[in-house]
Amino acid sequence: MCENPATRTCRATASILGLYLWGDASGKGFGTAVFAEGERMVDPGEVDYEAAHWEARCQLESSNWREAHNLTSRAEDLGKQGRLTGKEMFLLTDNDTFENCYYKGHSTSPKLNDIIFRLHKLERETGAIFHVIHVAGSRMMWVGIDGLSRGDLMTGIMAGKDPLTCLPLHLGANERSGGGVRRWANSWWWGSKRTNRTSFTARPLKLLTPEDWFTLYENDQPRLWCPPPAAMATVVELFNDDRLARPEIPHVFCVPRLMTHLWRKALSKDADLIFTVEAGASFWPTGMHEPLIVLVVLPILFVPLHRGPWVMRGGECAVGYKAALDSGFKSPARDGPEELHDVGGPVCGVRSDGERESRDFLRKFLEEAKTAPSVSGRLVR
Repeated sequence: MCENPATRTCRATASILGLYLWGDASGKGFGTAVFAEGERMVDPGEVDYEAAHWEARCQLESSNWREAHNLTSRAEDLGKQGRLTGKEMFLLTDNDTFENCYYKGHSTSPKLNDIIFRLHKLERETGAIFHVIHVAGSRMMWVGIDGLSRGDLMTGIMAGKDPLTCLPLHLGANERSGGGVRRWANSWWWGSKRTNRTSFTARPLKLLTPEDWFTLYENDQPRLWCPPPAAMATVVELFNDDRLARPEIPHVFCVPRLMTHLWRKALSKDADLIFTVEAGASFWPTGMHEPLIVLVVLPILFVPLHRGPWVMRGGECAVGYKAALDSGFKSPARDGPEELHDVGGPVCGVRSDGERESRDFLRKFLEEAKTAPSVSGRLVR
């Protein structure tokens, strides 16, 4: 107990925008690399890195412990050097257990729980702001951190690649895919039957720009959200307001699996259908690394001329289509023609019509949603 309550920093006080701490641990070795945006921690064009081998006793620990201990120990060293005071730091790992435990604040494993406590304690002592972000293992290899833990110093950022291009937290899914995500979403949304003008799919999805986020009241089209992962806290707040003001409007979210602690739990409460597209589909190629999470939010309110569902979340229809889509998109770059991205036709036609069956599933889901009983006007009143 102390006389004065503990304080927690909400905004960085230094001019620097962030520190990027990459870390990976293999069975016998580990490595970390630090890059500072806006500050000269090292010589221009260089990265401050460390690599070593575990002691024999550490090699017997779990991979979750090694990953967490590797990053936390390096962060503590930066704290002792005074580099974290008032700054914002991104801790990047390919271990999702570490990310989950950090944001929960504890772990059922006593050893891992101690590491999580050390990291939260360091954040409070230095006044820094920490973001633990889970990235794909393929990104770790592409950046060069995976090789760093094995003594390879000639790949990724270790070979001179610009560290700021290695983590696209500022880019949305549609921008990263060159417009492919928008074309794919409208192919199954607006591509369904258009004869019924009262249907919520009668018009194409409108891709929302950051300017559109703050003027949603001026737009009554179905919304397609493809925001950058770093902006998701603001997006969730704006979506919640729009959902209350215009409950008759449907939404589709396409967000890379980055910084999910900002949005996944909140959006899952409203989404009627959630599925994951692994990197390797034609509109989301392997170079994206992290999977694409797609959430479909259907209308909930009865209004004149509207024929749509109230809530389908958790129903047999939504659960069935989620299982089919997750299974079909599980490993599109590697598996055989039974997967959704492939076509049972000539080889020359596979690339041009790569998501035909996924569109069929999604169209069927929307058609079934249109036939679901809507909430009556009497109940709304």
